[in-house]
Amino acid sequence: MHAPRIDLFEWLLQNAPHATYNLAFSNINGVTVKEYEALTHYSFPGDFDFGSNAQYGAVELKRTLCPMYNCAPENIVTTTGTSEANFLVFSSLLNQGDEFIVEQPGYQPMWLTPEMLGARRINWPRKFENKFNIDLETLNNLITEKTKLIVLTNLHNPSGVFIHQNSIKAIAKIAADHDVNVLVDEIYLDGSFVSQSSSFGIPNVIVTSSTTKIYGLGGFHTGWIIASQEIAMNCQRHKAHSTGAASYTSEIMTAYILRDAREYLIKRFQKTAKANFDLLKKWMNHHKEFFEWVEPDGGIVCFPKYMMNIPSVDFCKHLFDTQKLLVNPGVYFNQEGFIRLSYGCNELSLQNALDALEKGLQNLQSY
Repeated sequence: MHAPRIDLFEWLLQNAPHATYNLAFSNINGVTVKEYEALTHYSFPGDFDFGSNAQYGAVELKRTLCPMYNCAPENIVTTTGTSEANFLVFSSLLNQGDEFIVEQPGYQPMWLTPEMLGARRINWPRKFENKFNIDLETLNNLITEKTKLIVLTNLHNPSGVFIHQNSIKAIAKIAADHDVNVLVDEIYLDGSFVSQSSSFGIPNVIVTSSTTKIYGLGGFHTGWIIASQEIAMNCQRHKAHSTGAASYTSEIMTAYILRDAREYLIKRFQKTAKANFDLLKKWMNHHKEFFEWVEPDGGIVCFPKYMMNIPSVDFCKHLFDTQKLLVNPGVYFNQEGFIRLSYGCNELSLQNALDALEKGLQNLQSY
């Protein structure tokens, strides 16, 4: 099986160590050990066995997730981040020759991974002219007898746009009429500027998420799948062929901080994200000669359209070469003429990066 290159990851790994200004990473500043201890008052007992494992996930984490999703432990598969969660859903539900419908623009692994498994991609456009909203009218025309899965992110990666529950319900109804499941990656959902509920509980909907983006716990790399018992059992069987078991110590630590401080962590995120969004919005409004954009509904990424007639990789290389400013080319999200810009850094770093962005664009215009 050939593993396709994920251009976005290669771009980040190659350039991030050399960037002075980084508006490419999509996570918030991490929680420190001192913060963790103050929030949870938890430390491992002296006789805790670091050789311990839990192939079916730490009980403590499942107990914490159940009230978050109004689900039972049998609905949960714990994973090593959302990437494994999505991989297990794809490998469980898609066979060679099956079709899956995926939003575009989108996050590369959401189509490259199922394609690697032998499934055929059907693009579902989310148009800039429609503010990256879902177009329900086109969905029926995309479904065939080979369709097995519809793939979405909420908040949308890369635009940060929210899909309302009524739209998810309408998508799920159409999917159910064709015996199709819906996967909603909700890794950014808790970062919405207006509190939103998970889509789990809507028939035919599978949810994946983790604590790596909004919660500042990327080092734990704890993720999960929330699904019907049948699909969860199938994903668990497939997990035996990936990691077997996620990190037990990470799951324990994640369980305690989500149980004791979830609301605090969300507020911690919102404090940074909202202040940075206001700064970014002001900058965008003052530089309409450079960009048009759809304002995100939360999270820490947006997907502005630039005005210059230049490929997005060349556009971003110019910014990096001249300013050491790292942003992500839109082509890596299957949408040329755009960049994904992240604003999860501290406010001073964001202002300095935006100053560098302005200089880089002025230089590019003069060419």
